Amino acid sequence: MTSPPHLTILVATLTRGRPQMLRALIESWGAMDVPPACDVSCLVVENALRPLSLPVVQAAQPLPNGLRVDHVLEPEPGIPFARNRAAREAIGRGADLLAFVDDDEVVTRDWLLRLVAGYRASDAVLLGAPLRIAPLMGPVGWTERLMYRNIAERYRRKEARATQRAGLHGTPGVTIVTNNWLAETRIFTDHGIWFDESMRHTGGTDAKFHADVRQRGLPTAWVADAVVHEIVPAERLSFRYQFRRGRDQSNTAFHRKLADRPLALLGLFGILPLRLVMVLALAFALPLTKGRTLLPLARGMGWIAGRIGATLGRRSTLYQEVTGV
Repeated sequence: MTSPPHLTILVATLTRGRPQMLRALIESWGAMDVPPACDVSCLVVENALRPLSLPVVQAAQPLPNGLRVDHVLEPEPGIPFARNRAAREAIGRGADLLAFVDDDEVVTRDWLLRLVAGYRASDAVLLGAPLRIAPLMGPVGWTERLMYRNIAERYRRKEARATQRAGLHGTPGVTIVTNNWLAETRIFTDHGIWFDESMRHTGGTDAKFHADVRQRGLPTAWVADAVVHEIVPAERLSFRYQFRRGRDQSNTAFHRKLADRPLALLGLFGILPLRLVMVLALAFALPLTKGRTLLPLARGMGWIAGRIGATLGRRSTLYQEVTGV
């Protein structure tokens, strides 16, 4: 049997102002299995002016599985700057692959093992995998618990849809985002695709990156069994937060659509009345569904507000605010 080719992998996360969540992520890195024939290291890119998370990184050394965690500071504010910094670090270290997870997540023990196995079994240069919600941390009120159940159900539906549509030979109808992401570094070096730094605080740069990769005809894949879990703090379980998140994501998506197809603005006037009817139906359905339409209602209202805001020239500021600790 031929042994698999040797790979050098950098696993990276971006962070700003969430030391407890970062600590949990690093602990999960220390418990994960290392794939065979791989040199793996980890990197924390702090998007701030001062290295406030450095003590968290230093206190974690050495990780139980022998991996090293490095820390670099990216003072230019904005997620795409920090993501591109991680890519430059990976290239500078001679890494074949760059993996991203978020600093409010924890990885499963076999996460990297399965992600790399999926990469080796495919021809893809960009791969995504599922995000699930972690158990609730601490006591919350009944409305927050209801929203938590809504979010968990939404994640289950998204994962089931992705597993049905996508696999190791393609990702039709699925967007690969950086909450669970693996890519060959030659996407940056050979193809010149980077995260769009003009989208400093809007969010959506990972979706645009995926679209750029697909536009070049580069193969993508979905690894259905490489799972990470998101820790959702209480402040994200409010109706207001979920409305704002839906609004800002809708705003960014529509700005991208208008840039490609300006006539999409005309189509919006036909869609808006239908969306309004849908939102009203979701509101009336709340008592009948025992609250299962709470999150769709918040995001549906946000979708409408985001589209209208985009037509008025407003831009998302989704990632200027930090939630969690």
